[in-house]
Amino acid sequence: MATVENFLDGSATTKESATAFIEDPLAFFDMSLTKMQSVPRDVLQELQAEALSMRFEQQKDRIPTLSKLADRQGITRVGEIDEVHPLLFEHTIYKSYPTYLLEKGQFDKLTIWLNRLTPHDLSGVDATHCDSIDSWLDLLCAETDLDPITSSGTTGTMSFTPRDKSDWRTFILGGFRVQLLQRFGEPPSDADLNEPIHVCWPSFPDGHTPFFRAPHYFHEYFALGSDDYFHPMFDTPGDTDVMFLAARLRAAQARGDSRVDVPQRLLDRRDELATMEAERPARAEAWTDILASKMSGKRVFLMSPAQLIYDVAKMGLDAGKKCDFAPDSFVSAGLGGKGFAMPDNWLDVVEEFLNFDGEFGYFYGFSEQTGVSVRCEHGRCHLPPWLIPLILDPETSELLPREGAHVGRAAFFDLAINGVWGGLITGDKVEIDWNPCPCGRTTTHISDEINRFSVEQGGTDKISCTATPEAHADAMDFLTSF
Repeated sequence: MATVENFLDGSATTKESATAFIEDPLAFFDMSLTKMQSVPRDVLQELQAEALSMRFEQQKDRIPTLSKLADRQGITRVGEIDEVHPLLFEHTIYKSYPTYLLEKGQFDKLTIWLNRLTPHDLSGVDATHCDSIDSWLDLLCAETDLDPITSSGTTGTMSFTPRDKSDWRTFILGGFRVQLLQRFGEPPSDADLNEPIHVCWPSFPDGHTPFFRAPHYFHEYFALGSDDYFHPMFDTPGDTDVMFLAARLRAAQARGDSRVDVPQRLLDRRDELATMEAERPARAEAWTDILASKMSGKRVFLMSPAQLIYDVAKMGLDAGKKCDFAPDSFVSAGLGGKGFAMPDNWLDVVEEFLNFDGEFGYFYGFSEQTGVSVRCEHGRCHLPPWLIPLILDPETSELLPREGAHVGRAAFFDLAINGVWGGLITGDKVEIDWNPCPCGRTTTHISDEINRFSVEQGGTDKISCTATPEAHADAMDFLTSF
């Protein structure tokens, strides 16, 4: 199979290289962050354009909603990167199902809806006996190549993205183990690629939301399957249905409404929410002791939302404990989540407890794609080479030039993803810069100042589509008709 070196020295054609790039982008770049981030910009764009053309050819007849959208616009090929613009899916498409299907537990129809968004054939899956979200997603994972994920439903509607198992490999192994643990400009060490790393996870060890399912794959690709290197706060999977119940209860409370649109069998599980919260302090205390006492001198991978790690850090400091991880560890304390007001000194508390001699890692990514963009020393998040960036006018969604620097709505094409169509219009307002970065990486980069249009627009995100809106409306009608 061709590698990036074969492509650069001319011993493999662009087509041969694009084929290998799509098949396994990690092998194509020899599992090397430096090789991923060192291809000359114009050469990489040539490779991306060829790979994009191949991806459309592979999937235009296999993803029903994409077929509908392309046929309606008379698009039979994608030869240049800009030509994919009319075929981008809006990020809201993954929660476009009629809400009554989930409220009434009609998982057979939800399977039909999901089948129209993936190249994997789900027609043989019998979901008529599923009685919960978890049982439905477990069934899809057991009987197909998919390992779908769902959002937590904090906005009132859960999304379902049909990632497949190979997409998880690219996301976790390529996005995190390769890009976050290696240093740009240096070849990966044997330890970077092959030795187990302690995973300290501040939540459940498994489940179906991104934050619950990711540790399942961190266990595989970081801990290398060893429970001795895997340290979640809880010891049972997160329950998607209880998450859905909690989101619906919050939504009803916000409306001042006593009615909650969930099946009665789920409503009967309200006590589980209280039990889970009652157990959390003891679980957090035990996990804090693991961080401070058992991970001393160990190489650790720790990634946590700010509010979770702050609570743990405060608890640890109050008990007179601090961490002492190995210097080649990776620690990330993300920004606070929705609805959380963080104290002004939260970062000071976290830094004191973690006692980590190095900068906290920062990256940009989202559940609908496999790309993880890691921040360099100049504060720019560099895209992995399989993620093609596009920038749209936030008012009209017209495609802005892919040169210079622009602020607008981010859109991407993920060349590596297999479970869904790779073209996505996000809900993120970003600055994308095609100019060279002083750090020496050759890839396009974005600012780490990223905002949600839904926040700016008071909770909604209306995307204006200039690329034949009638075609998009027809595709959406097809997707949601039963």
